[in-house]
Amino acid sequence: MNRRKFLKFGTAGLLLAGGLGWLGKQFAKVEVVAGQAIVEQRHIPMLKAIAEGLLDQALPAAGTSRTQAIETAVNAFVSASKTLAPSAQAELGQLLNILENPVGRRLIADLGTNWEEARPERVQAFLISFRDHPIPALQPGYHALHDLMMAGWYGLPDQWADMGYPGPPFQVS
Repeated sequence: MNRRKFLKFGTAGLLLAGGLGWLGKQFAKVEVVAGQAIVEQRHIPMLKAIAEGLLDQALPAAGTSRTQAIETAVNAFVSASKTLAPSAQAELGQLLNILENPVGRRLIADLGTNWEEARPERVQAFLISFRDHPIPALQPGYHALHDLMMAGWYGLPDQWADMGYPGPPFQVS
């Protein structure tokens, strides 16, 4: 390798490392306030797509009732996320920031479109690949999204009848 190629590769590597470092700092900026949701308005389209991907069979068929059910699921996700410890909320915020960002969406979700245009089948394929990712450090991200979405959805009393749960045996006052 001659000197010119070495300098080109070295400069490109330095720029790439600097760019990735800058992106990492942008994703890491998460402010946790006790009692407030870590979910921001810009995360909502992504969460709607993920809700539809995870809850596809549990949701009503097509139409406004499906859209309302997805909204309900996202609201339940937001409520469930408020109950997390501050450190877990910060990690969830970082995950949401990464997946919402076009670069992160492309690298992690392999999604070339924005979340509003993503087909449920494509989101489901992303979720399966995220769950079974060869890098074990990424798998908890799937479990966080899955568990919070399921806890939020099936924690709603309206959903209990669909799964045969009669409700709690008594009410705590």
